[in-house]
Amino acid sequence: MTYGEFLLWFIGLPIGGLIFWSWGKKPLPPLLARPFFFTASFLAIVAVAYTTPWDNYLVFKGVWTYPSDRVWGIRLGWVPLEEYIFFVLQTILTLLWIWGLSARITPDVSTRLPRWMEWAGGAAFFFLAGGAWAALKWGPSHWNYLALIIGWSFPVIGGQWALGGRGFWAYRRLLLIGIIFPTLYLWGADTFAIRSGIWHISEKHSLGRYLPGGLPVEEAVFFLVTNTLIGFGFILVHRLRVSFMPLGKRRI
Repeated sequence: MTYGEFLLWFIGLPIGGLIFWSWGKKPLPPLLARPFFFTASFLAIVAVAYTTPWDNYLVFKGVWTYPSDRVWGIRLGWVPLEEYIFFVLQTILTLLWIWGLSARITPDVSTRLPRWMEWAGGAAFFFLAGGAWAALKWGPSHWNYLALIIGWSFPVIGGQWALGGRGFWAYRRLLLIGIIFPTLYLWGADTFAIRSGIWHISEKHSLGRYLPGGLPVEEAVFFLVTNTLIGFGFILVHRLRVSFMPLGKRRI
């Protein structure tokens, strides 16, 4: 199987199913019902823009490699075109799942997260990111991939939490289910891709620890943090939209 075929069957087909599932619920899911396409496009653009330099560095350093017979041969920088398409499709996949769930899971406003916990949580993520960059600079090479994932993602997650932790807490059930299930699915899809030779993770730059089936732990962390970025981004955009609404029309 080629990378393009993988995208079609493992990402494109589930997206088609999620479209029918999400739009089949009447009334439409309450979160961002009308500007969903704008929100998905905005977050996909942000994902591509933020991930592209990091991804190119990974491929340049040999952390990720792609056999030439499994890709189209079109590269933007060091990264094959299919990888950029994957950024966009994963964003849409996870957003559709969370959006559809929002018609079925209501927010919990019975308790309110203290403001200091937003700042403390954000600071913790930044601290861990700093430790990851230190490990990348001074640690052994087999820490490289995990350090790059944490150093790249945790500053953004920390910023998101500092800005919207109380909103995330209100939507905690939606976010938990909305993040965990796409992550588990992508773990399985990634396991298939690696075992099929569609891409390869360098043993030199990884810990050599695997989940059942052979998925490197770094890949498991990667899909968990990227889906967290998508889920948090979705709620932040929703709350930003609400803040500009007339008071009589606002919802949490």
